[in-house]
Amino acid sequence: MESKDSRDLDLMQDGKRQMELCNACRYCEGYCAVWRAIEWRRDFTDNDMTYLANLCHDCRDCYYACPFTTPHEFGINPPQLFAGLREETYRKYAWPGKWAKALGDSVSGFWATFVFGILFILGFMFVNGGMEGMFQPQSGEGAFYTVFPKTLMTVVFTVLGLWMVGGWGIGASKFWRDVRSTKSEKDKVLFKDIKTATLYAASLKYLDGEGAGCTYPSEEPAKARRTFHHLVGYGFLLDLASTTLAAFYDHFLHIPAPYPLFHPVVILGSVGGIMLIIGLCGLLYLKSKSDKEVNDEKAVKTGSAFSVALLIVAVTGMVLLAVRETGAMQMLLAIHLGSVAALFFTAPYSKFSHFVYRYLALVNFAQEERVAHEAEVVHKEKTVKKPVAIVEGIASKQ
Repeated sequence: MESKDSRDLDLMQDGKRQMELCNACRYCEGYCAVWRAIEWRRDFTDNDMTYLANLCHDCRDCYYACPFTTPHEFGINPPQLFAGLREETYRKYAWPGKWAKALGDSVSGFWATFVFGILFILGFMFVNGGMEGMFQPQSGEGAFYTVFPKTLMTVVFTVLGLWMVGGWGIGASKFWRDVRSTKSEKDKVLFKDIKTATLYAASLKYLDGEGAGCTYPSEEPAKARRTFHHLVGYGFLLDLASTTLAAFYDHFLHIPAPYPLFHPVVILGSVGGIMLIIGLCGLLYLKSKSDKEVNDEKAVKTGSAFSVALLIVAVTGMVLLAVRETGAMQMLLAIHLGSVAALFFTAPYSKFSHFVYRYLALVNFAQEERVAHEAEVVHKEKTVKKPVAIVEGIASKQ
């Protein structure tokens, strides 16, 4: 079986070969941010390849336009290459690195963590309330805390939240150091670069295909993938806002969950949950129909596992809302809390971290784009001024 070090080396070497050929061809010039970033380089380091892989949005336009894909001897396949390199990014920058193989590099390890999280919460509830208490209906303010103490819930999810954000932060700092390793001190990131990158990320600019959509899952351009990604992204943000607002009501206004159906917390969470479910189901469907010639098998497995895990969180949250005053509440609460806990714990190692590296890659690209534009403006000004200066010199001699 091929070792991970061997896979890393093969991906990097073949990636550099492909990018050198693409840079010589330039048929895909202007297709997306990746191809502009390639044009600004003459050779490619390992860090450049990591940067380009995370800048790629997997729209696949370049693959279907390329005349040098398999069976041509050049075997150009950037989407498959970059998907593999992104997977290695999650493992390379994860902290602690020794856990990456068990929690992020192995789908079985990922699911084992989910099962353990659910069983742990379920076991605690059983010990706390006994078999009869597990199916005893609860209602009114603070009903959730009768089966899972508020203090324990606060401690557990505060620790897991810090673990998740801390893991992302450490990975982001190492990724940013490597991506910026070839930059000089004068190549600083300005606020306008961050603003530009944020707009690119928020609008999913590079899944737009200049209005036609991207060639995913097939060669025919479509807007479905961009729409589903928007639903997942903004649905998650609404659920995050709901959770934050619930924490404010609980800890500052001393009004504990569950809340009435038309409460802002419930409305935000419900809309976000529905958006997540629709978006995730759509993305999983498109992934199942995507061209296998362009897929990286490992990336498909780990990406699908993360999508299913997030879907479990969204579905159990919505079902919990529906059965919260019945005897099924405790069981659904255990599954929901356990799945959320497992998602948080595996976040630094799973595809959950891809938005961190993608955003930083966009920030770096926005800075490079600005510098290139400024250089182009200066060049044009010099080109215009030079003939004018020559004419003026001739006139002065006369």
